[in-house]
Amino acid sequence: MKLAIFDFEGTLVDFQWQLAAAQEEVRGLLEGWLDRAGLDRQELAGLDYCRLYNHLQRRLTDPNLRAEIVGRVAAVYDRYDADAAGRWRLYPGVGELLTALRERGWGLALDSNVGRRALDQMLARFSLASLFDVTVSRNEVTLLKPAAEGLDLIRAYYRQREVAVDRAFMVGDSVTDIETARQAGIPVIILKHGEDRTSRLRRHAPDYLVDRFAEVGKILLAE
Repeated sequence: MKLAIFDFEGTLVDFQWQLAAAQEEVRGLLEGWLDRAGLDRQELAGLDYCRLYNHLQRRLTDPNLRAEIVGRVAAVYDRYDADAAGRWRLYPGVGELLTALRERGWGLALDSNVGRRALDQMLARFSLASLFDVTVSRNEVTLLKPAAEGLDLIRAYYRQREVAVDRAFMVGDSVTDIETARQAGIPVIILKHGEDRTSRLRRHAPDYLVDRFAEVGKILLAE
């Protein structure tokens, strides 16, 4: 079976998450815990939202303190999910391509750093939920992308059903998605105009870099 693993925001819908504001709010929140948790302000300053989350998961050794801090950070991210959800618009052709892939026997999975509540709400709104075999959100993993934990869960889903995946692609919009695909050893198709600027995407050399979602279909359906 061929498998297409999609990101959500910036890939299936336009990018609306307020990254800079969320990161600033989380760093401000963490100021009150720096000494108690042994966190370094300079280290935190150089991390984006997903790497900041992963740093806390790895750095905080006290399980109770980790649960408290990460829970507060996750609540901030949930608010920014909800804020973005009010503006997300589905890219043209998404439903049609997913349906065409299903009809050709492809497996479809979703691996997103968006939280489960917003993700399920949007998949239902855009009538996409039934097209995916499995979806992974921020709430199902300890480490967000670019860690490969979500992809591991997707692989496990198909293994448990004794479905052999012969060829897999990842489709995303960010350097984070490129790094995730590289860890998994699978080719990645990246859409411009999402989380990262085109110049940064080019420096990380995705297998395919496209302008519009329709170009994703041309690549996958040619397989």
